[in-house]
Amino acid sequence: MRKSAVYIALLLLAGCAQQSGQKTEPMPDPEIGGGNIEQPVTPPVVEPETPVVVPVPIPEPEPLPEPEVKPEPKPEPVVTKTDDGKLILGSEEWLWISQAQQHIRAKVDDGKSLSSIGVSNVQAFERDGKDWVKFNAGGQEVELPVERWLKSKQSDSRQAVVKLRAKLGELNELTEFALTAGKGIVLGVNFIRDVAIVDSNRKFVQPKAK
Repeated sequence: MRKSAVYIALLLLAGCAQQSGQKTEPMPDPEIGGGNIEQPVTPPVVEPETPVVVPVPIPEPEPLPEPEVKPEPKPEPVVTKTDDGKLILGSEEWLWISQAQQHIRAKVDDGKSLSSIGVSNVQAFERDGKDWVKFNAGGQEVELPVERWLKSKQSDSRQAVVKLRAKLGELNELTEFALTAGKGIVLGVNFIRDVAIVDSNRKFVQPKAK
């Protein structure tokens, strides 16, 4: 027992001696200033690649079909004649009076036997032994020989009848007209007999005569 204790003590001493024989190397102090200090390495900036945009072809729109152009319906021709060639006259027509050199709106009345024209300032006179009259019609002063006189049943006054060159459509007639006070023209049976008929539901059927 005593020997064991001595042996352990000897081992402890040997261990202490070994530790004292070893020198502890001092740690080198870090160098301050001077010397090369490793700088942190900055990684290179890599620019992102620009994506390549591939253009997508846009399909061309299909041409629209052209709309079908329908021909405009032709207006129905104006019927100005009967099947047997007579002129159709409306209740009103444009009448060309050569003496007045103008178109005058005329009323067509197949109930009147004699045509009449409204005038003003009627003056009767003689020329070469014949009766003449001077009057104003359509702003024009006209002088014409008297074809005949109409006597009024209600008074002793007389109404002069003269001949006027009147054009209506294809008609070009020297027609008798009774001079009446006032305005306007009435075409009676003596103008339209055998050459025209009257359609009272229409107006200005015939074109203006030139």
